[in-house]
Amino acid sequence: MGRFWKDRRGFVLVLSLLALPIFIGYGLIIIDIGRGNNIHADLSAAADAVALAGAGELDGGVDAITRAKTAMGALTNTVSMIGKSGPDMEIRLVYEDEAGNEFTVVFLEDIPVRDEDPIDFDYATSDPAKAKFVWVKAQSKDLITAFLNPITGRSERVSISAVAVAQAKSATCNIPPLYICNPFEYDSTGTYVGDQLQTSFANGDLHGRVVKLHPKGSSTAAPGNFGFLSIDGSSSADAIRDFFAGATVPKCFASDNVQTKPGAASSISQGVNTRFDMYEGPFSNWNNDTGQFVIAPAENVRKGIKPKVNGANIDDCVRPNPSTASPNGTPGDDHINDLIAGWDANGTDDLVYGLPDNDTMSAPGTLVSGAAIGTGDWPIEEYLIENFDLGVDAAAEADAAAALKASIPNAFSGAPTTLGASHASRYEVYRWELDAGVVDVADRHPGDSATGGDESESGAPLCGLEDKPKAINPIAEPDRRLMVAAIIDCGEQAAEGGGTNTYEVNSYASIFLVRPMTESAPGVDATIDVEIVDITGYGGNGTLDNFIRKEAILVR
Repeated sequence: MGRFWKDRRGFVLVLSLLALPIFIGYGLIIIDIGRGNNIHADLSAAADAVALAGAGELDGGVDAITRAKTAMGALTNTVSMIGKSGPDMEIRLVYEDEAGNEFTVVFLEDIPVRDEDPIDFDYATSDPAKAKFVWVKAQSKDLITAFLNPITGRSERVSISAVAVAQAKSATCNIPPLYICNPFEYDSTGTYVGDQLQTSFANGDLHGRVVKLHPKGSSTAAPGNFGFLSIDGSSSADAIRDFFAGATVPKCFASDNVQTKPGAASSISQGVNTRFDMYEGPFSNWNNDTGQFVIAPAENVRKGIKPKVNGANIDDCVRPNPSTASPNGTPGDDHINDLIAGWDANGTDDLVYGLPDNDTMSAPGTLVSGAAIGTGDWPIEEYLIENFDLGVDAAAEADAAAALKASIPNAFSGAPTTLGASHASRYEVYRWELDAGVVDVADRHPGDSATGGDESESGAPLCGLEDKPKAINPIAEPDRRLMVAAIIDCGEQAAEGGGTNTYEVNSYASIFLVRPMTESAPGVDATIDVEIVDITGYGGNGTLDNFIRKEAILVR
């Protein structure tokens, strides 16, 4: 027996057998830790994906939360190794808006600035106009451990979850130098309605309504602010002018805020008017080969301005001022609905007829802060009769104009509009002229006299092509009579005051330049006359999707 106790052979096996349960336990713990890390990684990826999908739909629209839930429900995520074997080795997670779902989702108006501060669910909201963030918690079945509890002899269940918070961020490129106050900021009771702009646009209430921007005097959007924005931090009138002419800003900016540029900046007319084949100031002898940027007119520049006629010679290089001393051209006013004088303030047939105002025009600042806006229809049939040879007598012209009006496509023909035009908008007529090929010089405004064909205008851009040292060619894309402007809730942000300030943007709008900046009569201030074609947000037609670079980002 003594020899047995002294014998050292085989002691390693004995120790190994004694330590084996410990080694196995450690091994199972390591396996469970690895499984837990894998599950947490899968849940984190699932929470991130669902949060990003939901945040991408939070655009303030009336159905933003509904769309967010639909987007989140379209994703399928997997979590592996929850169970030790069987179907729980990999399970699929799908968001559903019901109790007990693996995803808990809360929409929030705001979150703390510091990541160290916990999320305050007092910011939770069900209002789609206020929802800016989406909080997602992903938690599926509990992890069933491979390691057995030495006391109970059973596997443990461990809860694992992951949380993500996301919001939508967007940026604009070639930031617009122009803003328009929201015409639908308040309802009939004076209550602010943040998304009424989108629903009103979708209803056609902005269709075919001319908006006259850049008013003088006390009708500005704010003291000293005439509706312009700074470009790349610059308040230079020359920078604003150059952007209107064709310069670009090689930067993108956060799209939710813009900064105003105070002052009237009257020289911007020189930039706007290049798009109408009119060149003044620094653009009078412009050479696109040597200039800092390219300027070009649109393909269709019909504008209601008589060219200079000297015998058989017609000079289509016109200037914006109607003074009799001007050597080139005279703007007509038959298409201008003056608030005091009405149509045709000068009382003469100008033999030119641009895209006209609405039948009813508001005074500046009454319906839209810092602007005048038209209501109801505009005289489309008169425009067609004036500019195109439609018949041998008045009755034939009227019949032909009515038929032609009905044939021009109207994107809002089915909309329940009560404020906008019930027929094609000015932009749609402009596009029809291009598509129908009736812009050429041979189709000059026929006028009402034997000399009308000589004294009237064509829609073709002839000045830059024929009367410049180097031809300035028109371009089709992007359309030179389309620009982008920010739409601001000016009433809600009136406390910002005038001068240089920062405004939050409700949406962006593509705007059609109805006519150049001209004085329709001596002493009458020039305005920027536009028609809103589309807007960003759920109520728009989607043509601005490429202007706003939108992406959802994780913030927690």
